[in-house]
Amino acid sequence: MRCGQTRESAGRVGLPGALGDEVERMVCAECWKEWIQAQIRVINHYGLRPALKEDREKLYDFTRQYLGLPSQAAGEQV
Repeated sequence: MRCGQTRESAGRVGLPGALGDEVERMVCAECWKEWIQAQIRVINHYGLRPALKEDREKLYDFTRQYLGLPSQAAGEQV
């Protein structure tokens, strides 16, 4: 989705539920690698603690935004 090119999939990256399925289906390995680097900056900038559910959910939202994935529907489980 992010780069608009057809490349090798990022595969199963260890994200739970629908988000993991979307990444596997719609994100290339190169864009995923770029997100991993950007994710570190996002965590540090916002002071996120991924061990906490609410911070993890914020990080999942940033993941969706960065990768150009559709926003999570209200009430949808990650």
